[in-house]
Amino acid sequence: MVILRKSDPYGGRDPRAIPAYNALDAAHYLRVPENTIRAWVFGRSGAGPRAGRRLRPVIPAADPASHLLSFINIVEVHVLDAIRRHHHVEMRRIRAAIEYLQTEFDSPHPLVDHAMETDGTDVFVREYGTLINASRHGQLAMRTMLDAYLKRIDRDQHGVAVRLFPFMRKRGGDAPGQQTLGGYPRFVSIDPRVAFGRPVISGSGIPTIEVAERFNAGESIEDLAYDYERKPAEIQEAIRCEAA
Repeated sequence: MVILRKSDPYGGRDPRAIPAYNALDAAHYLRVPENTIRAWVFGRSGAGPRAGRRLRPVIPAADPASHLLSFINIVEVHVLDAIRRHHHVEMRRIRAAIEYLQTEFDSPHPLVDHAMETDGTDVFVREYGTLINASRHGQLAMRTMLDAYLKRIDRDQHGVAVRLFPFMRKRGGDAPGQQTLGGYPRFVSIDPRVAFGRPVISGSGIPTIEVAERFNAGESIEDLAYDYERKPAEIQEAIRCEAA
């Protein structure tokens, strides 16, 4: 009797760590400027007194030679966006705080590590939050913002990040205000094990690009919702994902 073995499309590799996204992909999915992502993940040339020097990246790219990011990198950019976008602290200070977390938790990716959702956020706020605002209010705002972004990450039973629900409504460099972050829907997700890590309607495996293409070809939201057996709000969010 021949035993058929289930094929492994990832070749035994962790799908979360496979280089699968370029900087443009990440910018599109996360609503973060492409040049910003390149600076964070691949480093950049220094300016002023640092002219001629290459500044180290803040996030270690999965494949720096080919300039490709992994799902882990995507999640790291998502969290770093919360920190950088809302508080505008010098990158060297952010870098120092992240390096402290790497040492504290012995993790190469502390922003994605499960510990970040528990004591890790407190440690980060203590090491980094005081640089934002020495007041109690300032640190509370930082904690609130990080919590909101971290809640967009799903984890498995081992605490490993497996799915991201990116914000779909950042426009013109603005992110949702911290008071409204909790109200943003989780209709679109990125999962490295589904649709090769491209955005899909959550829980369905339906690629957002497929929905958007049909909408752009003239099909209505109501017809698409009927066809895919999804709520109109989910169809709208899928279209919004591809509209940037």
